[in-house]
Amino acid sequence: MSRTAGLTAPRRASTGARLAALLLVVAVGWLGFRAVAAFDQDRHAAEAAAVVGAPDAVHHRLPPVPGAPVAGATGDLRYRPDTWLTVVDLRGLAPVTGGERYLVFLRNWAGWTLAGAARPDSGGTAQVRSAAEPRPASIYEVVVARAVDDATSVPHGQPVLHWFEPSLAAPKARPFDFARGA
Repeated sequence: MSRTAGLTAPRRASTGARLAALLLVVAVGWLGFRAVAAFDQDRHAAEAAAVVGAPDAVHHRLPPVPGAPVAGATGDLRYRPDTWLTVVDLRGLAPVTGGERYLVFLRNWAGWTLAGAARPDSGGTAQVRSAAEPRPASIYEVVVARAVDDATSVPHGQPVLHWFEPSLAAPKARPFDFARGA
């Protein structure tokens, strides 16, 4: 009887190891599938195009900053109500060199967020898409600046475009002051 008990224990251990290995393979496969979906540029571009072309899209023009170093730059902020995707289209941008990018900063009642950085294509256009905080409907200020991305959430660099909507802002909020950096 002791021989039977001795043979059963190793078999259970190997069955447990096989089950753990199978679960690990399934988990890695699932994460791989999710990663492919998360980084699918074509899907992201299609979702942004759906926002830009939607009849119910909320649209705000991003006017140029007076005296901006990039003459002729324009932009648009768009989103659909009750969604998380914010799309910022930029046009008329001058080429950047080295580590410079066009940085898009979004502000809501919680403060500033660096939504993304972009290099314009040969036609001077770029698009930044953000599906994170802040929620699009809560955004009341946008700054687009030309700078090196240092991961700082507060606008910095050479301001290019600036939009501020006081009716959406906190009661004591004031437009970003580029001279003071606040």
